[in-house]
Amino acid sequence: MHLLQEGDLIEVLEANASQEVNFLFIQKWMRSAEGRTKRFDDLMQHNGHWNTLPPMPTARRSHSSIYHNHYLYVVGGCDDCGWDCRPLNSVDALDMRNLQWNHLPPLPREVDFASLAIVSDNLFVLGGCSGLNWAADVHEFDSTQQTWRQRSPMPEICEWGVAVSFDDHVYVVGGQDRRCMRFNPRNNTWTSLQRPQFIHSYGPSLVLNGNIVVFGGLNDDSIEEYSPLTDYHSAKITVAMKQKQTG
Repeated sequence: MHLLQEGDLIEVLEANASQEVNFLFIQKWMRSAEGRTKRFDDLMQHNGHWNTLPPMPTARRSHSSIYHNHYLYVVGGCDDCGWDCRPLNSVDALDMRNLQWNHLPPLPREVDFASLAIVSDNLFVLGGCSGLNWAADVHEFDSTQQTWRQRSPMPEICEWGVAVSFDDHVYVVGGQDRRCMRFNPRNNTWTSLQRPQFIHSYGPSLVLNGNIVVFGGLNDDSIEEYSPLTDYHSAKITVAMKQKQTG
């Protein structure tokens, strides 16, 4: 196994203006289980073409999405780009094996900008915004029963944060208020953990080598690593992201 090298990470992140692209590169490297590539450059080989997938049944923006077990889930969002947009409670899933969309039972409430995570094949929808108000609600979708149930709410709201699953728990991290919380689905309880050192609004996160890594965010280029074992955040590196030119 080839461990992530700081030099490789800096080289690739500096070469891309999009934080989303950088995040996808890291995800791709992690999932190359056999013959894991030594350098990020090896992942950048592609044919330069987009494949068109079936359009979503419901047009939406500010939604959340997650992929698991052949399905791409699209959750909530808004139905319009104007100031009077209406939050949605609809949930659609694209089966990547046959490219067919399926309507899932609607969420118990309308929400946009929600955080998503998968634990034991069940989908968790955490927080998000409804209208002008951020919520701490948590809902779990039972993939076997095809039903939603409400779980214990987060101890604090997490504006612009993200969620990841690790060791059968859900971690909600980052956001503009530097949150770090852990949910145990088995006993339906929350634990508040040490906060990140930096603000990571919109900052993506992933699990790497048993730690949770949070990348950048709005007006922030820091990368932090959280150890669930020691409940400690450590700043790894800061990368000066190239600014996209407009005009």
